Amino acid sequence: MDKLKVLSEQLVRMRQMNRYYHQQFLTDVRLLLFITVLMLTFVNSLTYYLLPFVALFGAVLLAFHAHYLIFSRNFSDYLEKQINKTADEKILIAHELENNYFFPIQDKKIVVASIGKSYSWFGFVTLFITAYGIGIYAYGISNINFSDSFIYLLVLSSITLITVTTGVWWFILGVGEKRLKDIYEKYE
Repeated sequence: MDKLKVLSEQLVRMRQMNRYYHQQFLTDVRLLLFITVLMLTFVNSLTYYLLPFVALFGAVLLAFHAHYLIFSRNFSDYLEKQINKTADEKILIAHELENNYFFPIQDKKIVVASIGKSYSWFGFVTLFITAYGIGIYAYGISNINFSDSFIYLLVLSSITLITVTTGVWWFILGVGEKRLKDIYEKYE
């Protein structure tokens, strides 16, 4: 089969999958916002105990979408470069537009938020949603009487530590993107 055709078909599939993940991400953001607003509107004795878990669950869920976006952007970037190389001309530029407009996929970033000269609206929205989640988590914790339940404190602390540590390892230290880069470098 023609190499250009295979690469193009893979790119189309990747873009379609990316679209569906973005739709699900936006659905999840709206759902988490609705749940937290509902919980804050109808406060009861359990609300503050549940808010940190909702925030942590939201962080993990939205980071899952972000990790797929990073994969998708990296793979689309690779495919477009390969198509341009195979065609021996620059016919696809979406990867350049995305790198310039959203965030440079190869740069150091906080999940998908580039800092510095590459900072963008995309980065702002990412940091805004992150700050919202941290705020909900902190608000819930600040209204809890931890002397009521040592087990609750232990479970919440453990899950928080595991979540933050794993997020830093995968995103901030760039372990996930390094894995992708190692594969792409074998085929370039």
